[in-house]
Amino acid sequence: MFNRIRTILITLVLLCFNHFANAQTQIKDAQGTWLGVMNIPDGPTLRIGVEVFKRADNQWGANVSSLDQMSRYMVSDVSLKDNLFTVQLRDAPVHITGEISADGNTIDAQFSQGDNTWSLPLSKVITLPETARVQTPTNIIEYNEEAVKYQNAQDQTWLAATLTSPKDSKRHPAVMLIAGSGPNQRDSYHSGHRPFKVLADYLTRQGFVVLRADKRGVYQSAGSFKEGDVDNFAHDTQAAIQFLKTNSHVDPNNIFLIGHSEGSFIAAMTATIEKVQGIVSMAGPGMSTLDILLLQDQTEPAAKGASKTETDVLLEFSQHFYQTVLDNTDEAQRKQQLQALYDNLTGTKAEIINKWAGQQGTLNVDLASSNTFYLWLKQNPLDYWAKLTIPALLLNGEKDSQVPAKENIEGLAKVLNQHKVVFKQHIFPSLNHMFQYAETGATDEYGSIEETLNPEVLSTIAEWLKQKI
Repeated sequence: MFNRIRTILITLVLLCFNHFANAQTQIKDAQGTWLGVMNIPDGPTLRIGVEVFKRADNQWGANVSSLDQMSRYMVSDVSLKDNLFTVQLRDAPVHITGEISADGNTIDAQFSQGDNTWSLPLSKVITLPETARVQTPTNIIEYNEEAVKYQNAQDQTWLAATLTSPKDSKRHPAVMLIAGSGPNQRDSYHSGHRPFKVLADYLTRQGFVVLRADKRGVYQSAGSFKEGDVDNFAHDTQAAIQFLKTNSHVDPNNIFLIGHSEGSFIAAMTATIEKVQGIVSMAGPGMSTLDILLLQDQTEPAAKGASKTETDVLLEFSQHFYQTVLDNTDEAQRKQQLQALYDNLTGTKAEIINKWAGQQGTLNVDLASSNTFYLWLKQNPLDYWAKLTIPALLLNGEKDSQVPAKENIEGLAKVLNQHKVVFKQHIFPSLNHMFQYAETGATDEYGSIEETLNPEVLSTIAEWLKQKI
């Protein structure tokens, strides 16, 4: 998914420490789940969760959540030295520090952000509170669910995942779920929704083995998400397929990929380097990255109420912005020139850009100036779809404002027709980018919708997969 960067009130970040052998042993005392309430003077009261665990590479890590803001899976690092427990989110100037009690059940902690410090007493809990969504499966007993891990052979990165399988000794067709853009956890969590958990539950009940993984550098997977690119993600997915092919519950000749948004692009890339039997594209891009971003920078504001005059101004700015990225191979120079585009805005144009863009999403200077974004912007998913010969199912929502249905389905269909690939396509009326029944399709509507994945989408995917076995 071509996610917009969302501003949250509190940004959490971890402070990295060197660990001596005795610190590695002592940190076991902090392993588990912690919950606290932070009262900010003249501000909100927030529930903060901290999870401490060993990542897939057997190194200690943590996850921080701001539960009342529905912001979860913020990657953190931990240390414990002289009974002082420290958590620090990556890529943000915030840390949580405190002493663990003698009985190991509480931490007298402080939450620090810049020059501000607030009390955050933490208590050991079994699990963090969950936003109740009607489709999220609970108390799973009808099938097997297990935590697994596997390694990307290209760069030795370990990935953590959940594998679900029917309760029998037979071999079954298998599916790998591939999330969209951004640091996605295995359930593809957003706004209290867990669409990949819902999809895995549905398909497993239909007789499929389903694998869903944390992206590299996210939650329990090792590596760095920030330093990853689409090639890394494709090889991570290749490692997942190879893992499935060696699993005793899997028919190695019946493995499929389901990719959402950018995950569709990754699925096509992966299928050029590792054999699979078919691809389901959920809101997948059917044009170059540049073209889809230019379109997205108009459709998202339009869904939120921007006029045609305003979207025309946004388009002109976006064209200059992305071309500036492509014209500069040096990251520092790229950042300087992108910032200058914002600094030089005046009058009505400045008002429109600041209202509807405001350095959000892919129009953020820090994000767009990175070498990872530069390389991504040069990509065209159709280059990979043109190399495929396997069947495909192309799905989109009519009200998708991030990967607009008509233009992207047409792009994928055209290249598949040219190469005589068997495919089906379906645009679902009134569904958004997340395949929820929506009023406008705007991104800020996702969290207010109770539906996680439309039932017709679930059944359409399952029936197509069964036909291809």
